[in-house]
Amino acid sequence: MFTDDILKTKKEIKRFFIAGFFTLLLETMICLYIAYISNSVIIFTFMLQNSLSLIVYLFAIIALNLSIKDNSSKFPYGTGRLENFISFFQAALSLPGAAIVIYSIWKSAVQAPPEISFGYTQIAFLYINLRLVMLKWWANSIMKRSDAYSPILKAYNIYYTICLVETILSAVILLVALYFQHSDRVLQARVIDISLSVIFATYWIVNSLKVMKENFEALIDLPLKEADQLLILKILSEQFDHYEGIGYIYSRTTGRQKIVEIELSFSKNRSVSEIADLQEAMKKGLEQHFSDFKFNLIPVIK
Repeated sequence: MFTDDILKTKKEIKRFFIAGFFTLLLETMICLYIAYISNSVIIFTFMLQNSLSLIVYLFAIIALNLSIKDNSSKFPYGTGRLENFISFFQAALSLPGAAIVIYSIWKSAVQAPPEISFGYTQIAFLYINLRLVMLKWWANSIMKRSDAYSPILKAYNIYYTICLVETILSAVILLVALYFQHSDRVLQARVIDISLSVIFATYWIVNSLKVMKENFEALIDLPLKEADQLLILKILSEQFDHYEGIGYIYSRTTGRQKIVEIELSFSKNRSVSEIADLQEAMKKGLEQHFSDFKFNLIPVIK
């Protein structure tokens, strides 16, 4: 059963994500309208990012609901591979979004609109920054009050920090573009808008590919390499006089972690301490070659 603190934190985290979803929905509509009336590619880029983030927000809420049930008391708020799937899904959605942004940049460069209204873009950035500050303050307050917060909340808190830096820098740069525009240097202002969009699109693609790779590795199980399997057999042969028979050997790589389970037969004359010593010796042998692994010895008494 959950303690009162965990139950209270659970309810607040759900309110946090629901508030984040609806404020992001409003932000998306604002960015869509501002992008339309201002002809700014960078605001269009933010609108696309927000549209994709709305889908991921829904998955985060679902993951939170699944991970905080009564049977999670041993591992509170553990999201396991569901969290990896959310990250992979978000990165996969980002790639076509970035492609649309690149096309919009090309279209804006070749068929440039008559004027970019940089003053309107500041309205969008004002709302974006206020929302990020509010959510980051809320996330920090939850994490300070209780240790029973969701790891997804921690990930989003870091994400908000990155976004806040990006949006503040973008707002400052577009203020410079607004100055150029009022100084009749329209070309320089347009170059700033397009250049900033190129930087964001490139950053978007690079990080999406990186996140997809990392989380894909965590989502799938692969067999160990032949050299690793031969090493396991070598360690077994070195300890052959400490057991009577070999059952199944189950080994796999899950993400970056290697998992090795070995079934060994022991006679009734073997003591528990002998079996424990063998397990420790085999574990030390594997530690010399595998930095991140789990080892389990399954004794079968015959």
